[in-house]
Amino acid sequence: MNQSLSLRDTNLSDIDQLLDLIHDFYQHFDYPYTELEKRLTLEELFERPTAGHIYLIEKDEKIVGYVFLSFYFSIEFGGRTAFIDELFVLPRDRGQGIGSRVIHLVEQKCLELNLKAIHLESERTNKGAIALYLKLGFVDYDRQLMTKKIG
Repeated sequence: MNQSLSLRDTNLSDIDQLLDLIHDFYQHFDYPYTELEKRLTLEELFERPTAGHIYLIEKDEKIVGYVFLSFYFSIEFGGRTAFIDELFVLPRDRGQGIGSRVIHLVEQKCLELNLKAIHLESERTNKGAIALYLKLGFVDYDRQLMTKKIG
């Protein structure tokens, strides 16, 4: 059965749906979640489209997840690049190849935006996702991603 899968660009009217999905993602990984903080973050993103895009993942016109691309400039990779900051597929829709299809759709979006590379991160314990990303051509540069909150 060939099912239609697409990425739908979002706007302010999608915030409540996005917040539900983001909550599920954060709960799944036991990340701290404050709805007001996430709402304000999404509002800022929609005011600054050059910062990134957040897409709803739709299968047969039904929402099954979301993916957030953040944009930045990289000297190493030759210009503007994307970072898949969050990719979430609802548990009921997993195991159907949606993740790999979403990555291919993200690649198409990034090519249309003339981006030079796509980066992502994964929990070290998420062996299935890591195997998928390697299979799809991502390279583990054996570097440590570190973060310092400053604001």
